[in-house]
Amino acid sequence: MTGLPPTDLDVAIAAGSVVDAAGFAAFGPLADAAAYRPTQLDLRDDLDERAAWLEVFRSHFVSLLVEFRREAAERGAESGAESGTESGADAGVVEATARGVSAAFNRWLEAAEQDVNLAHSTHVLDICKVREWFLRDAGIADPYRLAKREAVEGAMALLPARLAELDALEGVERATEVIRGVFAGNVFDLGAAATVERFAGRAVDFGAVVAELKPRPWLLDELDPWLERLQGPAHRHAVLFVDNAGPDVLLGMLPLGRFLLQRGTRVTLAANTTPSLNDVTHDELVEQVQQVAGWDAVVGQAWASGQLACVASGCGTPLIDLARVSPQLAAASADADLVVLEGMGRSLESNFDAVFSCDCLRLAMLKDTLFAGPRLGGTLYDLLCRFQARG
Repeated sequence: MTGLPPTDLDVAIAAGSVVDAAGFAAFGPLADAAAYRPTQLDLRDDLDERAAWLEVFRSHFVSLLVEFRREAAERGAESGAESGTESGADAGVVEATARGVSAAFNRWLEAAEQDVNLAHSTHVLDICKVREWFLRDAGIADPYRLAKREAVEGAMALLPARLAELDALEGVERATEVIRGVFAGNVFDLGAAATVERFAGRAVDFGAVVAELKPRPWLLDELDPWLERLQGPAHRHAVLFVDNAGPDVLLGMLPLGRFLLQRGTRVTLAANTTPSLNDVTHDELVEQVQQVAGWDAVVGQAWASGQLACVASGCGTPLIDLARVSPQLAAASADADLVVLEGMGRSLESNFDAVFSCDCLRLAMLKDTLFAGPRLGGTLYDLLCRFQARG
C-alpha cells in the first residue's frame, strides 16, 4: 500500500471502478450540464464543518473495517470448504490489511484537516472517492459483500407479501404506501452511524419500520403534487437511481418501479458500477431483478420485453456526480421524463439543487443530521419528499 493521497482523484478512483474507453458523459436530463454542480457544500468554507465531516469518515471507517473482517472470515470459510482445508483465510493477513488501511486513511484525514486549501477534498463526494481509493489500494474490493447478501436474502423473503399488500390497495392510498415503502427501505443503511447501530446483527422487520415512520406533514412534504401528477398521463420513461442493497432496493425502490410499470411507464434502474459501502451494484441488481422476474408477472413481463432495464451508472460512491456517468446511462436517459433520486447521498448530499429538464422526485430519510439538519432544520429519521415538475 502506498499510503499516499491521490494527486488526481479521477485517476485514483479509476483504479477501483470501471471506466470504459469512452470515459464519462453527462446524464441526459440535466438541464444545463455546464452549470451543474453535484453539491453546493464546499468544505473549504467552514473549518468546523470540515472537521465534523472528516470525523464522520474517521469514525465510520471503524465499522467499515468490522464488516471487512467479517466478510474476509466468511470468504475464507467458503474457500476452505471448497479446498477441504479448515480455513482458506489468513487471519493475520486480514488484520494487518485492516490496520494498514486504517492508519493510511487516518493519516490522510489528519492531513486534510490541516490543509487550508483542501486541495483534494473540497466536497464530501471527493472524500468518498479518496476512501474508495485507499480501500482498493489495500486490495479491499467489497467489504460489505456479506452484509449485502444477508440483507438481500431477508428482503427477498418479504417481497411477495409486500407486493401483494400493495396490489390490494388502490388509488391515492396505494401511491402513498409505495412512497412510504421507499422511506422504510432507505433506513437500512450501513453508511450512517445511527442505522449501523440500530440494525447491526438484526433481522429485517420491514413492517415495523413502515409502522414507525414519522407522520405527515414530513420535514419536506411535496407528496400531494406528486399524487396530483399521477392523476395525469403516465410518464413515458423513468430513471430510478437506487441506493442500498436489500430492503432499500427490493422492498422500496423495486415496488416503486413496478408501480410505474403498471401505469405504462418504461423504467430504468440505475445502480453503481462498483461497490461502495452497502450500495447495490449493477451486477447484483441484475441478478436480483432476474430472480424477481421469475415469479412476479409484472416484473417478469417488463423484464422480458425491455420495459424494465438495469444500467450501470459508472459511479462508485454513495454520492453521484451526474456530469460524469457512464455513456450507457447517458444514452439510456436521453428520453427520460422522470428522474427519481433516492437516499441522502444521491438526493441531499449531492444533487439537492440539480435542475432537470424533466420531472424529478427526491426521496430520503435523514439518518444523520450533519448535512440536512442545519440546512433543513431536520432531526433523525425525518422524511423528505420533494417533487419538481417540468413542462
